[in-house]
Amino acid sequence: MQLYRPSLLLSIALLCIGFVAQAQAQVAIRPEVAKSLQAAQDALKAGQVDNALSLSQQVLAMPGITPVEKPIIQRTLAVAALQAKNFPLAVSTLENLIQEMPADAPAAQKRPLIESLLNASQQTQDHQRVVDWARIYLKLEGSNPSVRPVLIQTLSVMKRHDEVVQEVKDKMRSDEAAKLKTPESELRLMAVSQRQLKDDAGYNATLKLLLQNYPSKAYWAEMIPRLARQANFNARFDLDLYRLLELTGNLEDSIEYIDMANLALKAGLPAEAARTVEQAYSVGLMGKGSDAANHQKLRQQIQQRLNEDDKALPALEKSAKDGNAMASLADVYAAKQKWDLAHAQYTKALSVGGLRREAETRLHAGIVLFKAGQKDAALKMWDSVEGDATAVDIAQLWKIWAASN
Repeated sequence: MQLYRPSLLLSIALLCIGFVAQAQAQVAIRPEVAKSLQAAQDALKAGQVDNALSLSQQVLAMPGITPVEKPIIQRTLAVAALQAKNFPLAVSTLENLIQEMPADAPAAQKRPLIESLLNASQQTQDHQRVVDWARIYLKLEGSNPSVRPVLIQTLSVMKRHDEVVQEVKDKMRSDEAAKLKTPESELRLMAVSQRQLKDDAGYNATLKLLLQNYPSKAYWAEMIPRLARQANFNARFDLDLYRLLELTGNLEDSIEYIDMANLALKAGLPAEAARTVEQAYSVGLMGKGSDAANHQKLRQQIQQRLNEDDKALPALEKSAKDGNAMASLADVYAAKQKWDLAHAQYTKALSVGGLRREAETRLHAGIVLFKAGQKDAALKMWDSVEGDATAVDIAQLWKIWAASN
């Protein structure tokens, strides 16, 4: 990313010419200096950049250049250097020009010059100078929207990760005040720096922001396993993580499908195990190669369990009198994708109370509501999940998914 803008350079060139005319009218510079400087500016307007550069340097080298004449000449020289792509000369000229301005010079006079200085400094890959002048520009309340992103990128290149994080957070606050969305590239730079700083909590928070604002399969593929690696992760929710992987299109090999199916069997949900395996068969990840026989054996085992559960379901429906039994029945209905029946049982379970794992029940009740097309009700249900950190984290991920789907 560069800050160079042709319109900016044009405005500086016109300012130089105006200054000479005004100076001549007010007898602010000597006629011989004005004449030579006018020749340099005429060369600029004619596109004779090298000639303009040479003439500007000659004017600056004239004996007895006064404090009034010097900045006018420097402006012309800076424009010529930029147009000639002589960026080291442009840097030194602009820096001298800015630093020699009166202490009480209006910020509005300095900001355009600093923008050009930043552009030239980028071209010379003078990272420290870019950082220093970008910060000066921002203190002067410069409004060029490219300056802070350039500062952030430059700090990232310099591996000054603490400063990257701070600058992006400052940018996020200003974006929020302006009701703007912080660009994905800047959030990614902050995430990279947080990873380098081993700030797992910060990295996870930024990854959630990326999911919320720029959802992608890749971000989900990174977020979900990271949740499983958290120190306080409750292994009861392993199946829920696989459900999220499936939901986001991140179940990608037979081992993952088999693990999910086995977890569903362990949870007493053969209908979900069967659906998982059949999905793997349909996409060609099971039923082929040297493991085809084992895949078929698992398929048959799941079908047997499913047949047994179907026979036992009527008795389960009749015996579901307390909240925990109702929640278990709701889980079975959800596994069969009978969303309305599952919703009814979760509602009864929560109403009766006395649940051993209320957070888990509320999480699953929210999922069923979402699957049934009741997004607003699902969001409210997920907001009510509490008491289990893992359940809360998974509910937050479902909310992020729901917001973009």
